[in-house]
Amino acid sequence: MIEEAYVSFEVAKLLKEKGFNEKCRGGYHYEFDDNDNSIIMFERWTAQPYNNDFVDEGFLCSAPTHQMAMAWLREVHDIYIVFFHTNRSGWWYNITDMSDSYVFYTSELMKCSYEEAVEAALKYTLKNLI
Repeated sequence: MIEEAYVSFEVAKLLKEKGFNEKCRGGYHYEFDDNDNSIIMFERWTAQPYNNDFVDEGFLCSAPTHQMAMAWLREVHDIYIVFFHTNRSGWWYNITDMSDSYVFYTSELMKCSYEEAVEAALKYTLKNLI
């Protein structure tokens, strides 16, 4: 069965730092119990904007899907990420400024899954271009 791919906690924190505050069906949350204070991801909840200043009941940040994060980059920052697959040997991507078609970055070929390539592209964009 095909599942939606949500951003990692690291990417979710970067998105929050860069101003992402859209309603999402997932969010990262502190799970408190007697043995552990770990961070877990809740999916398929009622859409909520967890990245606002009000943090309730241990919520840390929104967890959008990969596609939602890339749509936010396109719509808010005019940054477009295109992925290419090479004979099933891996993925590479271009990051482009849509306002003037300037290519910011072209990755090396990565031997990984599509989801891992998306995470890498999102991390690079959020750390280096915004």
